[in-house]
Amino acid sequence: MNNIKRRSITTNFDARLLTETNNLCPLCGKRLLGEKAGCSVKLYEVAHIYPHSPTPEQNATLRDVPKANDAASFENLIALCQNCHKNQDFHTTFEDYMRLYNMKQKIMRQSKAMDDAALVPIETQIEEVLRKLKAVNISQLTPLSYTPVAVERKIGRADVLLREKVKDFVVRYFPFVQDLFGHLDGIGKQKFDKIANEVKLCFLSMEERNLSQEEVFDGIVKWVQSKTQSQYGVACEIIVAFFIQNCEVFNEITE
Repeated sequence: MNNIKRRSITTNFDARLLTETNNLCPLCGKRLLGEKAGCSVKLYEVAHIYPHSPTPEQNATLRDVPKANDAASFENLIALCQNCHKNQDFHTTFEDYMRLYNMKQKIMRQSKAMDDAALVPIETQIEEVLRKLKAVNISQLTPLSYTPVAVERKIGRADVLLREKVKDFVVRYFPFVQDLFGHLDGIGKQKFDKIANEVKLCFLSMEERNLSQEEVFDGIVKWVQSKTQSQYGVACEIIVAFFIQNCEVFNEITE
């Protein structure tokens, strides 16, 4: 066993680890914080993805795996429920390690993408678009009169559920959203172009992080929600679908 001194974990450090997993165990989905008598109860433990003090058996099992340079670094730590941490600590297999390692890598890519996106501004007029979209009577909408080919050319077969969701949003709402942008006070062509460019910039900042198309879509939705302080999650999804069809989000796939 290695006798390397473990680095102490601070409250702020724990908070970062909980935030990146949305306070849920990434392996089983259990909540990592409970509540008792109005106070938060810790239901998690901070796990080392690569063992901090590996046994000879773990050294042999994990001999060729990718790993962080420092076992005590943030990149090698993740918040797990107590049961999952126990299993991960004492029953480490190559498959279990790679699952957790890849999970952490994905979480960090998403986190860095959201940090990048947070620097991109968005025009306040889009808040009015979201409010009107939330209040629309669906029965009075005129659906798109043609197949949204742009969506089919941009979203690959690996994300077929995302493609069908976006196509449905575009068919139902594209003409309405286009009309909203055209008639809201303060939004002329120049202002709309500015909004479109901001959405494009957000997309590009996420694309650089090597995220999947579903992760990029969800990231832009969260960006719109954050920048507008909106509670209208579906309305934000519809806005992002609009900009996919309008060519600011995703590029055509060449196969």
